[in-house]
Amino acid sequence: MTYLLPSRILALLPFVALVLLAKAADKDAGAIPTFKSTTRIVLVDVVATDSSGRPVHDLKRSDFTVLDEGKPQGIVAFEEQRSDAPQMPPVALNLPDHVYTNYVSRSDSGALTVLLFDSLNTDRQDLPNANSKMLNFLKNLPPGKRVAVYALGSQLRMVQSFTENSDELIAAVRQLSTLSHSSYSNPKELSAAIGELKESAASKMSAGAFRNLVGFLGEEYQGRGEWRTQGTLDAFTQLARALAIVPGRKNLIWISSGFPFDTSSNVPELRRVATLLAATRIAVYPVDARGVVFMDADAQTRDSEIFLQTQPYGTASGIDQENGSIIETLETLADITGGRAHVNNNDLEGAIAESMQTGSNYYSVAYRPANAEWNGKFRKIAIRTSRRNVKLLYRSGYYATSDTFGSRDDLNGVVATAMQPSAPLSTQLIMKARVFPPKATDVATSIDMLIDVHDLTLREEKERKKPQVQFVAVAWDTNGKQCATFSGVFDAVLSPAQLESLFRTGLQIHKEMVLKPGSYQLRLGVMDRLSGRIGTLDVPLIIGASGTAK
Repeated sequence: MTYLLPSRILALLPFVALVLLAKAADKDAGAIPTFKSTTRIVLVDVVATDSSGRPVHDLKRSDFTVLDEGKPQGIVAFEEQRSDAPQMPPVALNLPDHVYTNYVSRSDSGALTVLLFDSLNTDRQDLPNANSKMLNFLKNLPPGKRVAVYALGSQLRMVQSFTENSDELIAAVRQLSTLSHSSYSNPKELSAAIGELKESAASKMSAGAFRNLVGFLGEEYQGRGEWRTQGTLDAFTQLARALAIVPGRKNLIWISSGFPFDTSSNVPELRRVATLLAATRIAVYPVDARGVVFMDADAQTRDSEIFLQTQPYGTASGIDQENGSIIETLETLADITGGRAHVNNNDLEGAIAESMQTGSNYYSVAYRPANAEWNGKFRKIAIRTSRRNVKLLYRSGYYATSDTFGSRDDLNGVVATAMQPSAPLSTQLIMKARVFPPKATDVATSIDMLIDVHDLTLREEKERKKPQVQFVAVAWDTNGKQCATFSGVFDAVLSPAQLESLFRTGLQIHKEMVLKPGSYQLRLGVMDRLSGRIGTLDVPLIIGASGTAK
C-alpha cells in the first residue's frame, strides 16, 4: 500500500520542505546529528483594513515591505485570500472501505473560525452571559461561514467540528457548562477570605499565626493560578496540533477572563505557545468575558476590606494589579499571533462578530529570512504598505527554531494526552489506517497503520538513517473505559536502499487487538519521537454479540 499525501502536507505549513538542514539531537543522544527535510520560509497572514475597519482588497506584492529584525526581506510568495472568492472543488480522497485518515481538506475560501469557551479561567457570574452572547452571535451567523466550537474546562474538548450549519452550532453551545472550574478564583475572593479571617475568631490568634494563615491562603491562590495558566497553555498547544493540517488562516475567538501574566516566569512559555499557534496560522482574538471590569467595593465587600486599609480597595485587594496583568496576557497572545484583543467592552456579541469579520479577508505573504542563523531567538516582524490610510494586522514575530511544530514537552505525556478519547485529533503528522473488524468472537481486529517517511525526522548513524516512530492504539468503550491498547516503536537503522524503499511505500506496521462484543472508539496515533510531532485519528468500531462486526 502506498501513501502519497494530497499536495504534500509540509507545503501547507509556514516552513516548506525543500532542503536538508541539520538539527540538534536530543540531550541524551550525544553528538549524533539529526536531519529533517525543511527550509526556512516564513509565512505571515496580513489583515488590511481601512479607517472604518472594512477590508482593503486588491493590494499587490509591490505594495508591501517586509522587515525581519529591521532588515528588508524579499517576498517569495504572495496571495490575497477573500471570503467572497468562488469555492474550489473539494479534494476527493476516495478512501476504500475500512480505510481512514486524519488528513483534512477544504474547498471554501477565506478564514475559518474557532470559538473557544473557557470555563477554566472565567468567573461563574460571567459564564451565563458569555454563553448567551455566543448563542446570539450564532443565530445571526452569515451564510457560508464555517465555525468549530471547543470548550476548555479541566481539559480541552471539541464540542462541534467545522460546519456552516448554525443549528448544529447552537445545539453545541447550549450543551456548554456555565459553571466555573473548581480551581478558579480571583483577588476579590481572596480579599474576602482574608477579611473574613480578620472579623472571625481567627483574629484573636497571635500576629505571627495570623500572618502564616494569610500566607497559606495566598500560596493556595497562587498555586491555583499557576495550574490554570499551565492548563490553558497546554490547551493552546493541543489546538495547534489539532489544526496543523487545516489549510489557511484560523481565527481563534477565545471567550475568557484570561489569566495573570507573570513576567518573571510565563513570558518564554507564553511566547513559545503563541508562536506555535501563529506558525499553524491560528490568530487569537481574546474576548474578555468580564466586559468592563468593576474594581470598587460592592455590597458583598466586608467592612474590614475597606475601613482597615490605607489604600483604595482596588489596590489593596490586588484587583488593579491582576486586571492589568490579565489584559497584558490577552494582548500579548493577540499580538504574537496576529489577532486583536477585545477588553473593557460589554458588547461581547459585537466583539465576537468583529473578530470573525476582521480576520476573514487577508493576504498571505511569504519570505525567506536573510539571516540563516537558527539560534532559537525571537525575531520581530514588521510589515508596511505604501497604500495610504491602510491599517495592517499581523503577527509580531517568530522563534528562529529548526522545527516550530516539534514538541519540547515530555513525549510520553504528550502521547498519553493525545490518546484520550475527548482530546482533539492531532494533525501534525498525517497518517492512514486500515481496520478490519473480526468476523468471529475468537478473531482479533486487524489494524494497519501507515506514515509517510518524508514527514519524519531521521538520525544519522554511520552513513545510515534511523527514525524513531511510536505507533499507539487504544480502544475506548462507550463509558470512557480503556479496554485494550498497544504501543510499539520502530527505530531500525536503515541502509540507503531500505530508506529509498520506504520513501516510496511509506512506513507501515500491522497489529491485532482482541475486543469483546460492543461499541468502541478506536484511537490510533503516531508520534515522531525525534521531532515531537504527533498525529491521531478515530475509528468507530462496533462488534456484534454474535462476533460479527458492523
